[in-house]
Amino acid sequence: MIVTAAALCALGLAAGPVAAGDPSSSSKTATRDDLGSAQPLNAPGQTLSLQRVTIPPGVRLVDHFHEGTQVARVVKGVLTYEVLSGTVQVLRRNGSTKAVEGPATVKIRPGESLVEVESLAHTGANRGDEPVVIELASLLATGAPPATPLGPETEGTPLTLTVELISQETSLNDVGPGASVTYGWNRLTGTATDPSGPVQVELLGNVAYQDGAGPFFGFVTFTFADGSVLGTQVHGIATKEVDGVTQFAATLGVLGGRGRYEQSTGSGTFTGSRAAALGQHVDATFDIRTLAP
Repeated sequence: MIVTAAALCALGLAAGPVAAGDPSSSSKTATRDDLGSAQPLNAPGQTLSLQRVTIPPGVRLVDHFHEGTQVARVVKGVLTYEVLSGTVQVLRRNGSTKAVEGPATVKIRPGESLVEVESLAHTGANRGDEPVVIELASLLATGAPPATPLGPETEGTPLTLTVELISQETSLNDVGPGASVTYGWNRLTGTATDPSGPVQVELLGNVAYQDGAGPFFGFVTFTFADGSVLGTQVHGIATKEVDGVTQFAATLGVLGGRGRYEQSTGSGTFTGSRAAALGQHVDATFDIRTLAP
């Protein structure tokens, strides 16, 4: 949930100053203390960390998301938490749990917690008179920054691609009461365009849905007209609306590439919708920032 300043996020630092929302006061910065980390054997490729973040009064964090899952608990002060897109789980002091879907703003008080997933875009602010202190545990892709900024704070070259993805083949299994659980994989392809010409897009997605909604992860490959290739990995959540439309929201990380993207890194988001059943076409948008050494 907590974000460092854009430069710190790009460097992946786990401690030190965090983005401040009041540019008139250089002394107003949030701080991040690293309390420990490990690479669990049962979560290969991911790092588990425990941190404490302190946000002084008047500080607003930059808009951001996380490349993994995070649980954050407010221990002091009142956090003003803004969901930009996606859904956050809020655990109140009385033990009740509420799913808050963006766009929305919610107050998080001492003893209350948040559960954040990869597809959640959000920010936070301290609008009170005392520091906000948050203790958090995160399970992120190894090498990922504590938080990845969105918008103008994001470094790198922007790449936005909109495409209709058509399912080419699937392997799906229905299990559980009333066959309510669906798991398996789906391969979708489509053609987008950018200033360099047509871009071939291939999504290899794995799903684990309960009644048509739930987590998904996979890989998206972009092949450009000049032969360059950009390989990415996505983690996200599918939600099913009342009208039957399924909405997708995911974070995206650059794995590498070939040609002009050979040494690229970066991150971004994937959003989309599907009006029909699982295995039908998806209207998708990819917003990516790539960085080259």
